[in-house]
Amino acid sequence: MTPLLRTRLAPVLFAALAACNPDPTVSPAQAAGTYVLESVSGRGPATGTITLESNGSVDRQAHFTSQGSPFDQRFIGTFRIDGDSIAFMLRPSESPSDFVWPVTGQWLGTEFTLQYPDPADGPDIVERYRKQ
Repeated sequence: MTPLLRTRLAPVLFAALAACNPDPTVSPAQAAGTYVLESVSGRGPATGTITLESNGSVDRQAHFTSQGSPFDQRFIGTFRIDGDSIAFMLRPSESPSDFVWPVTGQWLGTEFTLQYPDPADGPDIVERYRKQ
């Protein structure tokens, strides 16, 4: 292989290798922002926001209307993004609790979903959030 051909092929080869081995982790700073509930399937919240902080903390606020009397729910905790997955470890914000809600979803860049079982054995609830 000639030096000229090697020089021209090197950037192409580097780009191909980089595409095959992308860093699958998105840092909390890259994902930080407020995400608004765009859609929900099942008996999920009517409205809600999730704020992802650059230090890896999260604040989820949701308003429910479909389960009897309307109520608000707030969870706080941490999040992590790996490739196209987002995972949360959430706990009620109003009082110290040993309860932790591990919930996961799909990371879509400026959007993500959360998916979890319906508490009344209905179909899974899927919430979709979009960055403001």
